[in-house]
Amino acid sequence: MIEKQDQETNWENFVKLLLSRLDIPTKQDINFLHVRLDKLEQLLYQKQPVAKREKTQPTIRRKSASSIVLDVIANHPEGTDFKTIKAATGFDDKKLRNIIFRLDKIERIKRVTRGIYKKV
Repeated sequence: MIEKQDQETNWENFVKLLLSRLDIPTKQDINFLHVRLDKLEQLLYQKQPVAKREKTQPTIRRKSASSIVLDVIANHPEGTDFKTIKAATGFDDKKLRNIIFRLDKIERIKRVTRGIYKKV
């Protein structure tokens, strides 16, 4: 009888391993997604009247973090360093590094030297 329980346990572990490696969703995963979708729909329905009011009133658009950093860099035509950008924006190091990386990748800024950035 003990051998049978060990075989069932091994079989159950094998099935769980197979499902996880093949990224096959379980019933539990699908139920979790349904609950999250229901919550998201409820939030959308609650926010819908506010969106209608915004159409009648002029909306104020905030600048994206990337555009704020780009403006700070543009204000220094010879280039500016990381500390100056951080002081002007108030963003934390990681956020600022990610923004600078993206701006460099899409070629909006140029790295003059290490830590010195200039608008293209």
